[in-house]
Amino acid sequence: MTIKTITRAMTACLSLTITAGLALGVSMEASAGDAKKHKKQRVFTEYLRPSTGFNSDCNRPVFDLPAPLPAGLHFDFIGLHDPSGSPGMPDNDALPLSAGDCESDANREVATTTNVEFRTVNGFPDVDSRLKNRRSNEVPTAALLAGTRAALPPEGALGAPFPPTLSQPAGPMSLGEFRNVSGEMKLRCRKDGTAKVRLIVDGYRPNALITVWAVWFATPPGAPGPQIVPLPFGGVPNAVPINRHGRGVFVRELGYCPMDVQENGDRLLVLDLAEHWDGATYGALPEEPFTLFNFLENPQDPTSVFTSHIGGTVTLNRGGFPMALD
Repeated sequence: MTIKTITRAMTACLSLTITAGLALGVSMEASAGDAKKHKKQRVFTEYLRPSTGFNSDCNRPVFDLPAPLPAGLHFDFIGLHDPSGSPGMPDNDALPLSAGDCESDANREVATTTNVEFRTVNGFPDVDSRLKNRRSNEVPTAALLAGTRAALPPEGALGAPFPPTLSQPAGPMSLGEFRNVSGEMKLRCRKDGTAKVRLIVDGYRPNALITVWAVWFATPPGAPGPQIVPLPFGGVPNAVPINRHGRGVFVRELGYCPMDVQENGDRLLVLDLAEHWDGATYGALPEEPFTLFNFLENPQDPTSVFTSHIGGTVTLNRGGFPMALD
């Protein structure tokens, strides 16, 4: 594997995912932010901001990103479900979000889509249209030993033990529910440069699978310059099990203070929380946008197999904490 291939894989995303295509051939000067230079212990508190993509809430920036990045850089990763479309129809896709949708269309159901600008910037292939315009409970998940994916019925819909089922609640998700999340981050940066972080999040669907991503503006090994890179926050696994009340707790020990610009200029921009609608995690990647997966178009017909990439359709941003943005 070449350094170029490794760098590309490291920066591959998700649907929350920000990568090498955003590389900027510039360096950022380190501030006096190296934690080891601080004489006192520091404590930070930040609150979760709802999002519908990377730094986006209904096509509006959530945070101002620092220079040399465009301050308002943002990408939506979900859309509004289009009831006139269905998997397999030509041009089937969710309806793109607009700035007013967060208020006017809170009761509309959300669905999968792919962001054209994001794909173009990163060189990601598009997914098969049969994976677009799918509501949260219609996203295929691995269901067969060969890894073939199919949409699953909700628990209790059919008799046990077959087929596999989705845990309850398993209905479609509205835009209002998608955005109705909250959370608090407590961060303690110690005198020795280490840190402890605790996230408490609420408002997620019971039994959901959430992961926490540190979105860095940093230079990966072998890269010509800094770029936006998502990395598992606190190491792998970076999952948050959501309990039956919709709440999750995430605690990690860190070898650095994430509020500080590092000595080489690397900067942690945002902690992004992503929900995995396919019920799977992908190690140190939010998802695998360059991998082809097999899908059953009709779960009742074993011959209805098609192949597609999944980038942008299974791992969806649902909130972020600001970090070293100032």
